[in-house]
Amino acid sequence: MGLVLGLALTGSLAAGCVTINLRAAQQPLQETRLSGEGRNKLLLVEVAGFISGEPRGGRLLGDREPSLVSQIAEIVRKAETDRRIKGVILRINTPGGTVTGSDTIYHELAAYRQRAGIPMIAQILDLGTSGGYYIAQAADRIVAQPTTVTGSIGVIMVRPTVAGLLAKLGVDATEITSGRYKAMGSPFSPLGDDERALFQAAIDELHARFVRTVAAGRPRLTPGRIAELADGRIYTAQQALDAGLIDEIGYLDDSIARLKETAGLTEASVVTYTRPGEFKGSVYAAPVVDINLGLQSLDAPGFLYLWQP
Repeated sequence: MGLVLGLALTGSLAAGCVTINLRAAQQPLQETRLSGEGRNKLLLVEVAGFISGEPRGGRLLGDREPSLVSQIAEIVRKAETDRRIKGVILRINTPGGTVTGSDTIYHELAAYRQRAGIPMIAQILDLGTSGGYYIAQAADRIVAQPTTVTGSIGVIMVRPTVAGLLAKLGVDATEITSGRYKAMGSPFSPLGDDERALFQAAIDELHARFVRTVAAGRPRLTPGRIAELADGRIYTAQQALDAGLIDEIGYLDDSIARLKETAGLTEASVVTYTRPGEFKGSVYAAPVVDINLGLQSLDAPGFLYLWQP
């Protein structure tokens, strides 16, 4: 099938038409068993890629995937109908994303854990930075692999300025506004000190929310200590463990074993939710076709819980 898809894509590119309609991505989620045995279940929830409320993918593949926010909400709704789910593993591999997207996913997962009354472990793989670390606070326990990079607690706003380039091209952009700050942050004019102060105030407020969320998820750390750690820097797994930002260094199978123990289970099936046609061969399996590719547009205005080196 991979060969057929590749040939179809190549032919389409040659013909100047590159739309592939993957309607299976729009079908309801279905349960897939990854490992283990037994009626009781541990649900693996994947939080991967750029975090946003916008649909993922693009016109290249026709129908786009639902946003990560939408997918997590759908997973939660489905999980709530199955009382045999006795624990949740968040498999996190993301540099972060939008402030609202990160906060919404955190809210959905934390509220589900509270309603269901079941343990939840966040397992960070390559990256669990900024918005990814924010989401990890929904879990009872945070585990990082030995090679994980995490932290980057903070907010960033990316503002390109094109006024100089337009001037060199002899192009002038005129903005007519209803108020002094209506075009605040426009790339067509320099950023004034008063505008910078207004943006900084908003960023500081969103940063304070991040710190409060970490304080709720890391009760052993004082607010003062969290503020020291939350200067935007990244941490290796060992550094994060030493700082108290994670609970343990281990692998996914270690977290599965611990989750079974916490839930009081001697055996359990590890399951996940997939779209029809997706294949999950193991607990480490990523999507077969990752159409997100991390190519999210960052040119739109907004605030981000994102590590963006």
